[in-house]
Amino acid sequence: MQKWKQAWQIAKFELSVSVKRFVFGSIPVVFFASLLIISFHDYLNSSFILYDVFFIIFFTGGLYYRYPDHLQSRQQWNFVPWLKMQLPLPIQQEILIKSRFIIHFCFSFPVQIAFLIIFYVASPIANLLSIPAYISFAIIWLSVNFYLGTSVPISEVYQTNRMVTVAIIIVMLFIFLFILSGSHLITDHGVVELSIIVAKKWPLTASGISLIIGLAAVKAHQVYMKKFLNQLDYL
Repeated sequence: MQKWKQAWQIAKFELSVSVKRFVFGSIPVVFFASLLIISFHDYLNSSFILYDVFFIIFFTGGLYYRYPDHLQSRQQWNFVPWLKMQLPLPIQQEILIKSRFIIHFCFSFPVQIAFLIIFYVASPIANLLSIPAYISFAIIWLSVNFYLGTSVPISEVYQTNRMVTVAIIIVMLFIFLFILSGSHLITDHGVVELSIIVAKKWPLTASGISLIIGLAAVKAHQVYMKKFLNQLDYL
């Protein structure tokens, strides 16, 4: 816990200089979330796959966070992540890594939690799930940020190239669509629909399993980042 407190002290500086970017960046996210709420009724009737895709993307990243220009180094097409610029500092590597996760969660969880509250009030899902069941539904989707959304801080161990990043995103999107198509064909339900069914039938079990997987993933991702950075130091 002490290391998380130290990591928070490091993260506070970056958060303090990113307030404007957070505010302006939340405008398209609010629009995006509004579409999810408005089209939910149609999704229940047709289970169109793109709704599942957008729902997963939202809970993977929430507010798409880009570093302020003065906190990143540019080398032609390449971007040197802020984490790699911090490594020479006399701070434990583990604490720096934890600070990147804090930054990610500060820019994603508030938006996602606000969406879930509005989603229950403004969409027909309140007719499908009781409050306890909806809390389970919320935990299931917030946990997605733990095991998928933390790919954002993980990416900071690499020096990114725009062209390579775009290519990876396109490939991952096609893989995503293939998996979701399988879900629709096998179960005749979309991923969001399935999460509603699971939360309704097994709220405690679904919540517990989601949190265990999510927290284990956060721990594993930190271990991976540290191992990768140590390999770079060795080379």
